[in-house]
Amino acid sequence: MKKLFVVLVAIALVASFASAQAIWGQGKMSVGVGAELALPMGSVGDVYGMGIGGLGLFQYGLNQDILLTGQLGYTMFAEKTVGTVKSKFSALTILAGGKYNLSKVVTPGFYGMLQLGIYSASVTATAPTYTIPGVGTFGGGSFTGSSSEFVFAPGVGMQFGPIDASVKYIINSSVGNLALNVLYVFPL
Repeated sequence: MKKLFVVLVAIALVASFASAQAIWGQGKMSVGVGAELALPMGSVGDVYGMGIGGLGLFQYGLNQDILLTGQLGYTMFAEKTVGTVKSKFSALTILAGGKYNLSKVVTPGFYGMLQLGIYSASVTATAPTYTIPGVGTFGGGSFTGSSSEFVFAPGVGMQFGPIDASVKYIINSSVGNLALNVLYVFPL
């Protein structure tokens, strides 16, 4: 495992030195890997804790201002106890969309983004068993379920050389979380 990690770090360093060119431009492609920190919002935040995950990114430059994006990520949310019920939540996210370069208007490296896609969630909830002497045992058991829903994810970000940091809000009728992504991006 350590050897694999060392090889991946070496490849990343070589790629960063070789990637002095910008990723914005017609026909330019780039890929990235990174981490996500997700904060569930609204009623989802009442039931689940903060999430942590990993993601991969592919980008294709249409021109100097627009990048088409494809993203695949997996996030695990911290277990939280509501009343006596403990619940776990994880999500696989597949998003496609674009980034618009706002460097000419705001500051170098700044962009806006919009992504659409599928949010596939898996939930496990566990309730304890209660025993009342002389009466019996009640409750207990667990529930496992999953669903996939269409999501909309607007956001903003900043590119610092090979580092891409962004904040987006993943929205649909039942899911809402604020996601901070930090990726290492290099051209192909």
